[in-house]
Amino acid sequence: MFDTLKDYSIVYSFDRTGYQRHARQFSEIDDALLASKRVLITGGTSGIGAALTQRLVDTGAEVWVTGRDKNKFDDSGLAERGVKFIALDMTRFDQVLSQPLPELDALVCNAGGMPDQLSLVEDRYDVIFASQVVGHYLLIRRCMEQSLLPRGAPIHLTASGGMYLQKLELGDLCWQQHRYDKVKSYANAKRAQVILNQELARQYPQYTFSASHPGWVGTDALREALPGFSRKMGDRLRSSEEGADTMYWCLAEGGRLPAGEFWFDRKARKVYPFFWTRESAQTRQSLLDLCEDAWHRHYPAGG
Repeated sequence: MFDTLKDYSIVYSFDRTGYQRHARQFSEIDDALLASKRVLITGGTSGIGAALTQRLVDTGAEVWVTGRDKNKFDDSGLAERGVKFIALDMTRFDQVLSQPLPELDALVCNAGGMPDQLSLVEDRYDVIFASQVVGHYLLIRRCMEQSLLPRGAPIHLTASGGMYLQKLELGDLCWQQHRYDKVKSYANAKRAQVILNQELARQYPQYTFSASHPGWVGTDALREALPGFSRKMGDRLRSSEEGADTMYWCLAEGGRLPAGEFWFDRKARKVYPFFWTRESAQTRQSLLDLCEDAWHRHYPAGG
């Protein structure tokens, strides 16, 4: 009962003490399930993505990471571990569909960010929605269409607990009607990712779709985006390794996972704890139509 009350508090669930408390129920992961697997991680040069990369490499997996900044990859030390770098900007859709990619056993859609200034892509979306929703959708579709992923392969999306308070909104993705709010935009993109995880699991049952949120993790990206929150939480923020744990577990579980679930600390969680965050069926379909439209407009660039 006491643990349940702490989880309802959010703070004592999403912070490091929440991870430590939940971890007491974890079972040991069979690392052999991921040894020699070929994994692509978007945004894998720092933070949670880099921590997941390190753990996979320690297991014996072969890992490729994407990023916009080769210097960041060079400074990460991942190259010395045998990790390979693919230059990829998730807002450059033609590049997402044309950049040479290896054959894979798993895909992790982890790249994210919360820029202070509004920047638009194609005059259709802000950078947050473009990169985290549309760009990842195009990458997933490409990997499936071009048979870069085998049947049953895990496809994982890194979302955020911030989406719990956000109802999906698609009517002002360029922020012409409202003042740009990076936190709201980020939460909206993460809500969209969780919906896509559910819908893609239904449309493509031959793959294993999952999404998770890592809790509150003390990454450089968080400190830069939300300095006040980071200072307030201090050492109660999770480590990147703790944030990456459920992602790693989802990859190891693979096809044993129920399709399209949303995971936090290795447990499936509700995606609508508040009734007012539930989108209409029409809005849900509009998201799918938006992504499908982007696919048809850009896929010929992929050959």
